[in-house]
Amino acid sequence: MRIGWQQYIKSKFQRKSAFSAVGISLAVDTACFCALKFSSTEDVVALYHEAPIGNWAEALASWTNQNKIGTANCGVSISTQLYSVFQIEKPSVKTEEVHKALTWAVKEMAGADAPELVFDYFEPPVQSSGANNLNVTAMPRQDLEKVINGVLGAGLSLKSVVVEELAICDLVNSDDAVMTMLQRAGEEIHLAIIKQGQLYFSRSLKGFENLGSFSLEELQMGLLDSLTVQIQRSMDYFESQLRQAPIRKILMNIHSANSQAIGQQISDLMQVDVLPFKPSVTSESVDLHQVDFSCLGAALSASDKKSDQERVA
Repeated sequence: MRIGWQQYIKSKFQRKSAFSAVGISLAVDTACFCALKFSSTEDVVALYHEAPIGNWAEALASWTNQNKIGTANCGVSISTQLYSVFQIEKPSVKTEEVHKALTWAVKEMAGADAPELVFDYFEPPVQSSGANNLNVTAMPRQDLEKVINGVLGAGLSLKSVVVEELAICDLVNSDDAVMTMLQRAGEEIHLAIIKQGQLYFSRSLKGFENLGSFSLEELQMGLLDSLTVQIQRSMDYFESQLRQAPIRKILMNIHSANSQAIGQQISDLMQVDVLPFKPSVTSESVDLHQVDFSCLGAALSASDKKSDQERVA
């Protein structure tokens, strides 16, 4: 379940490095880079860096050179704001012919004025009654080529290009369905429901971009009530439309001084466990609370612990 756009990813670039993997996340304003090393038992975040998106490729090359990262495996996560998602009915063709069969449907949904697109798809683990759709992700070809050239120009070995909502799946290890709730300062809240490493549902919540700037008293004046209503709607869809068991756990990572109080309030209102989202990695020098999680997920998707089949669709 990985969006690989593999026609652009060449195996000849797979070489070794002292670092096990590098993750890159690209958003509207910011690019984030992280580098992993493996101990005998766990992944270790050894390096982390953020740069303005405008010169991210030059910043990446400088960062890899200064830290002697070499030709490490690399995964890239593309922010939800930089690609389009379409739900398209699955064509009645052989598996190997699905991508070609989707071409005209993607062009029609993108519109006549859209630039040339590169697209891939993934199939939901379950669907609502009567539906047989694919989730198709698309981005301009020239934008994807810039990503690939930037990574290879920094000397890294490109293994995967994943969309943000799938990158998060590599951070959740649970047989039961859990909801993740992520927000970086000033951005939308991103909800996802993940079970056994697969994405069942994802949604961005608008109107809560300034959540981290409110005092606890201000949060309790209706804002958290509105937030819990939106969370409950997402859970109701998962249970009623997808016919899944109720969710009992929310994993939360919100950049706010009141994050603990926010989690407790949601837990009290919804009667679910709200826990800090702590990926199964460690670090001696990097504050993991500040690390962009999609960047970390991209690194894990490209690491040597993942088989080629898992990394590339």
